Amino acid sequence: MKMTNNRNIVFFLLLYFFILLIPTYNLPLFETTEARYSEVAREMIATGNYLEPYFEGVKHFHKPPFAYWMMAAGVKIFGTNGFGVRFFGVIAAVFSVFFLYKTARLFFKEEDDWFLSLLVMASSLLFLVISRIASTDIYLTFFTIAAQYFLFKQIFYEKSALNASIYGILLGLGFLTKGPIIFLFTILPYLSAKIFFKSHRKCFNLKDILLSAALFAVIALPWYIAVIVKNSDLLYYFLKVQTVDRVATNRFGRDQAFYFFFVIFLVSFFPHIVYFIKSIINFKKLDSFVKAILIYILLPFIVFQISVSKLATYILPFYGTASLVAYYGYKNFSSTVLNRTIIFISFIFPAALALSGYFYEPLYDFRYYTMLCALILITFLFSLFKHIYSFKSFLTGIAFFYIMLTLLLYFFIPYIGPNIKGYKQMSHKLNSIDPEKNIQTLLFRTSKPSVSFYRNKLAVTALEDDRYLGFQKTDEYKKYYYTSEEQVQQFVVTHEMFFLVTKPEKYLDFQKEYGTQCERVFEQRKYSAYKCSSKGLK
Repeated sequence: MKMTNNRNIVFFLLLYFFILLIPTYNLPLFETTEARYSEVAREMIATGNYLEPYFEGVKHFHKPPFAYWMMAAGVKIFGTNGFGVRFFGVIAAVFSVFFLYKTARLFFKEEDDWFLSLLVMASSLLFLVISRIASTDIYLTFFTIAAQYFLFKQIFYEKSALNASIYGILLGLGFLTKGPIIFLFTILPYLSAKIFFKSHRKCFNLKDILLSAALFAVIALPWYIAVIVKNSDLLYYFLKVQTVDRVATNRFGRDQAFYFFFVIFLVSFFPHIVYFIKSIINFKKLDSFVKAILIYILLPFIVFQISVSKLATYILPFYGTASLVAYYGYKNFSSTVLNRTIIFISFIFPAALALSGYFYEPLYDFRYYTMLCALILITFLFSLFKHIYSFKSFLTGIAFFYIMLTLLLYFFIPYIGPNIKGYKQMSHKLNSIDPEKNIQTLLFRTSKPSVSFYRNKLAVTALEDDRYLGFQKTDEYKKYYYTSEEQVQQFVVTHEMFFLVTKPEKYLDFQKEYGTQCERVFEQRKYSAYKCSSKGLK
């Protein structure tokens, strides 16, 4: 029986892997975050410098390098495309779900509980979205859930030096992915829980702590030491700019309303947020382990809530523990009224898909396909009404619905890429005009790293927002990053033929200022591409 169950889990994980992976090739890289990460990885390969990340020719230390290394590995294996940079992120997503399954085995007795806990995580909206894009957050989520598994195993199941060792390694990898934020989901909640729960006290002896700390240091610190030695001001930059300023200031332009994360959690953890809230309402009835793991959700949520810098993906790493709490709600507080409510709300998504082909112009040519997909989804939702009395059948069905919903939506996204911050089609058009990539591209008053990525050639970025240049020891970056109009003028004079990417209104300014002759070769919603000639200019 156990072997059969293991086969079922392996089969599901393989199926889930392919469901996540299928859309990644045709899906455009989205500006600016996903495209930026992908371009950093591409530049690592182009320069051969895997120690110091570069972005558009400028040293870029916003994030440690682990995620970049994984994206670069994907590009080396599969080529310079979206599939390559996303491949190992999908693997991280699948392993996140697998370790949540293992964590559920620590807390629930029945095999069905283990699998259904996994389904909650696997079908939550934010997780399904982030799993398919090039992101640091999916790697951090994996290291968080895996580290929590070994931590909870030490706390609730069996104490061993092996748990402590692997825990330290995973914390080190998380630190190498996004810095000290890994502690917010692991060490800080653990220390806080000591105040309220005896289970969290005396879990690690001194030997365990020293062993875990040593392995953490061996994994996490060498890269930091190496780059700080080469860049003397980097320690201050990591501690002040990338840590303190992200929390206490709006330096990165991510200030949001105080209710931002409440809304994000409510929407992006749907439909399971309904039973998560149900568990919270019945707090007094919760088992002690559920009350304990709530701290691993509440503490990071409060910190992010206080932080000035807010981004939706910040909260993804606690979706593992949130899934366990939500499943506990399904299992112990299942309600036909809530199940019906979830189904009725879910009708919004296929209804929107059906109407999109008629009211959203980029999808007009696909209106019959969107209608067909919507009808299939609506029919499936109606079939769920007969399962509202069994929480197991209902949860399985609603999870399948959201997994398939996002898969279908991702099939249509490539066709509307130019309307949603995707520049894959534009870049491919430039490549078709210049297959040898001899013509340079000028990004005028904008940064579009996906253009450099898809052209596999570093474009020149001109008169874009100021970038931190404190780590540049030579003027090499000035070949690709212009901060003055004189540099732009020199570029125009020295390039008889070049591509220009800018807003149409900025193009008129450019043509007037620099006297070039250009023809538009690709038009998008906000930015267009032009083939320009400066022949005869001096």
